[in-house]
Amino acid sequence: MNKESQNETIVFQPDGTSTGVKQKAVISTSARLQNYNDQLKEGLQHGISFTKLLDQMVSTNDPHELLDAASKLIAFRLNTAFLVFPQQYSQADFYLIFLSRLLQQHSSDQLILQSSDRNRELYHEFPGINTAGYFIFQIDPVNEGGAYYVEKQTGEKLFYLNFSKHILKFNAAAITSLLVVNYQEKFVYSTIKKFVLLLIRIGDFFKEDYGFDVDFNILDTSNSAVYPIIKTDLPNGALDKLFVVASQAGYMLKAGNNGEAILELKADLVVTFGDEDQLIGNGQSQWAINVTDKEEDLSWFDIIFNYDFIRDWYLNNLDVLEIQTDRRYFN
Repeated sequence: MNKESQNETIVFQPDGTSTGVKQKAVISTSARLQNYNDQLKEGLQHGISFTKLLDQMVSTNDPHELLDAASKLIAFRLNTAFLVFPQQYSQADFYLIFLSRLLQQHSSDQLILQSSDRNRELYHEFPGINTAGYFIFQIDPVNEGGAYYVEKQTGEKLFYLNFSKHILKFNAAAITSLLVVNYQEKFVYSTIKKFVLLLIRIGDFFKEDYGFDVDFNILDTSNSAVYPIIKTDLPNGALDKLFVVASQAGYMLKAGNNGEAILELKADLVVTFGDEDQLIGNGQSQWAINVTDKEEDLSWFDIIFNYDFIRDWYLNNLDVLEIQTDRRYFN
């Protein structure tokens, strides 16, 4: 018997004749079962690898092990062709878990990690302002490893975090819109300041633990900090308006020795407007704002929150005065 006849089925007809029908080789039932079993084992082992990373993230006291586990979990695809897990954390959830664990490692429990069964998502609450909204992460669809920390009700993106690029950037526009415009009439300054201090601490942790490049932007309290505005040159019209509203509020906008405009709010609290060379001597002509205070614990955010005439002036002239943000990440 030749090879071809081995793959033929003989069919006997009613008239006594017979014909040969060729059949394709088939995989035996036992081989199929073995393949299924192997794939299932592989999927289960894949799941075990996932649980080990999750164990590492929720239990480690080492910040680098924490970041390593979080980065791998965010990129992890748990499902396989043969095994699907119906209940899973999202990529955004892992950013929240990571941030909660980072704060926990630094003995800070001000952000409370909650779970929403209705929305099937994790979220952060901050006591004192949680009646107004809560915070989640949204994945950056363009840059790998990136996500935005967002207030869910308004969609304001407070900061951008990217594990791959090792950056954390605060967003002046969103912070102003949410914390100054929205929350200023709802909450007292001390409550908002606690939240702001937590945001600053988060930035500090990323700098100290991981060496991230952190742009505190409008929250930077250093006396050497300058806040560049979107208009690069002298905003004459806006400064004229400030002179008027300041005098009406009992303050005097004065000219400095180098042509800068100086507004003394207290003996140890001064706001200066000028180009960066006038403010910090860096040779740059970009116009900016500088805040100096004795303890270096106030920023431009604190000024526009607490001084009504400055806040109104700033908000009414955002087309020239708005503090710049990194346009690569904030539109």
